[in-house]
Amino acid sequence: MPQTVRMFVGQTRIAKLIFMSSFKYLDENIKNKVSRVIEGTDERFHHRFGGPARHQGVIPPGCELPLHLLYTFDTTDPAFPIQVPGIRYLPLYYSFPYNAGACGYRVKSETEIEVLYMETKQVEKDFPYANYPSEFPERRVCLAPISYEQHKTLVFYLAAEKKALSEMDRKLILEEFRYPFTQLGGIHRMWQGIPDVACPNPLCENSRFTCFMQVFAVIWNQPFKGVFLWETPPEKVYKWQKIDDHDFCDVQVIFQVCPKCGSIHACNRCT
Repeated sequence: MPQTVRMFVGQTRIAKLIFMSSFKYLDENIKNKVSRVIEGTDERFHHRFGGPARHQGVIPPGCELPLHLLYTFDTTDPAFPIQVPGIRYLPLYYSFPYNAGACGYRVKSETEIEVLYMETKQVEKDFPYANYPSEFPERRVCLAPISYEQHKTLVFYLAAEKKALSEMDRKLILEEFRYPFTQLGGIHRMWQGIPDVACPNPLCENSRFTCFMQVFAVIWNQPFKGVFLWETPPEKVYKWQKIDDHDFCDVQVIFQVCPKCGSIHACNRCT
């Protein structure tokens, strides 16, 4: 078998293994409802990035600073992959002020959350970077569905990298989609695999197990041009640094949901 064919077969097997093992038990909606979050307005639905924390309970018990609001998603949008009973607007919060450690919470109502878990309550000065914003600039966003064929191309890229793609597929993933992007649903690149965590709700049966939490969103360093979660661009940019491609910082925030009680766990991972 020619070397190039062997490489292609090997890369295809890798992609298949990723799908069959890591995502074997993924909820059908999360698996099949795949979309990019892009800047823009869809008058039918009201998705937002950033803005002030809007819920009671966003300050963890015994702390002084609120969690950061990353997104608020309108779950009536058929492109959104999960539903939490009784909740239309689902907020994605993260504990950037607290050494950017993992956190868990449940959304009690449209106006209140309950923080269930904090990896740490230590406040680290000038972290993730100096003069870190107390909130992110608010912007309207919308969901751009990714088709089944486009998702297959994305999964192959995640497994085999851009050299294995055709020129047309490279343009789709890297120029049109501008990967990495905030992705909802489907198969994701996760640097250290799917986080092995239990449901953060101590009253939930799944709090005793680490195999049921399902990844539904992954957010990267630069959700929008000029908005940075983990690291700002270096003052001097070299030719090999593709700042516009968002690839100068590989930290990601991974959101998982409990299929039984709807509680959310969020953590960060990097290379």
